[in-house]
Amino acid sequence: MLNERYLKDERTLIGEIWQSGEIYENMLIMADEIGSRFPGTASEKQAQEYMVEKLKEYGYENARAVPFNYYGWKRGPVTLEMTEPVQREFTAISLAMSPGGIVEAGVIDLGTGSPEEFEAVDPEDVKGKIVICSSATSPTGKRVHRRTKYGYAVKYGAVGFIFMNHNPGQLAPTGSLRPSYKMGGEIPGIGVSLETGLLMLRLAKGKPMKIKFTDKSQVIPDSESANIVAELPGETDEWIVVGGHYDGHDISQGAMDNLSGTTVTMELARVLKPYEGKFKRGIRFICFGCEEIGVTGSTCYVADHLDQMKNTAIMVNLELGGLSFKDGMKHAAFTVYQPPEMKEWIAGFLEEVNYPTSIRTGMSAASDHWPFVMQGVPAIYMHEEPSMRQLVQGRGWGHTTADLMDKVDPRNLQEGAMLMARVLLRLATQEKKIADHTPLKKIVKHLEKTGMSKTLEIQLKWHPDSPR
Repeated sequence: MLNERYLKDERTLIGEIWQSGEIYENMLIMADEIGSRFPGTASEKQAQEYMVEKLKEYGYENARAVPFNYYGWKRGPVTLEMTEPVQREFTAISLAMSPGGIVEAGVIDLGTGSPEEFEAVDPEDVKGKIVICSSATSPTGKRVHRRTKYGYAVKYGAVGFIFMNHNPGQLAPTGSLRPSYKMGGEIPGIGVSLETGLLMLRLAKGKPMKIKFTDKSQVIPDSESANIVAELPGETDEWIVVGGHYDGHDISQGAMDNLSGTTVTMELARVLKPYEGKFKRGIRFICFGCEEIGVTGSTCYVADHLDQMKNTAIMVNLELGGLSFKDGMKHAAFTVYQPPEMKEWIAGFLEEVNYPTSIRTGMSAASDHWPFVMQGVPAIYMHEEPSMRQLVQGRGWGHTTADLMDKVDPRNLQEGAMLMARVLLRLATQEKKIADHTPLKKIVKHLEKTGMSKTLEIQLKWHPDSPR
């Protein structure tokens, strides 16, 4: 698969990554010194400046911040009180894109908040109530995104939303409620820990529960953020896009999710810089902003660069939160989004480099590959090897105050970077076309057949004819 002239270069790339501590050093600075990089915060701006400066240090004079507008959000304090059948105060935090407000109403427990659990009740039983549900896997064994659960609560007429972590540790979860590239949330939403949620349900003792909560968060229209872009030109006008998001949630460092993917992207840019102009295809490295509030940075990038999509040979997404985790499987794996023949390409690559791992096919709208997929661009995702831990724990430490640098193993990230450098070397140099773009009609038909279009409608993310 790899032209013999590049075999020596491959060994050089592997050695450069393995012998360098650059990934971890960049992570320490951006996590411990700069902070969460959440949209609209001072740390976001600091991170943008740091990444551009660092990429210029690596030789990318074209490194730049590409701005975009979105619905911003500012976290406010939350108070939570049970008023019936007993009085008790609890600790909670706001969910990102919650519009804030004061809510006082009865509570309906909808288990894991899966579509099946919503559809099993009369909407009139939800109307005017506060929905409480957990982040656990659904009764049918599926992981349902928080935005889907919130979407059903809104559709059924709920006036408030309480999202309970299913993992122990007194960790209240956060996460976005609506896509910030087009809107904020309609009803206030807050997160509580597993222990808090279960205590509330126990205290009710099966009797009707009434809750009052105040959320002082704010949606801020017409905010501005930026994607960080650096380009390694090739011999043709074809481009490979590789990257992941740099923002984390404002309650932690977002070290795993997804500072890990950001610093691996920067590392790939660093080690591949000497090959500028030598590959058939160019490589566009993008660190996306605002992913945590509805996959916003990549959506806005695609919307503002539609003319470049036809020359985008493939999008490689690096959501490396799992791969960075010390207690994970510690090996990289792949998911192919489209087209299916990319699975054969990856299988051939893995056999060639003698790296045994899994390759899945599937579709997800919850990360930065999604807007590229909807433009027909071939897309793959490198992540952690699947395990039972993922099914049971879900995000684990992610989206909580525990997503800190102590969870990260730099060796895992080096391994991932080495493997991805070898992937990019082959994608950038192979003579034949990487893969065909997928027609929109075919994508829509697949999403309708699998029921994913219905999920996207609930999330208010179904707009196949327009990126935003």
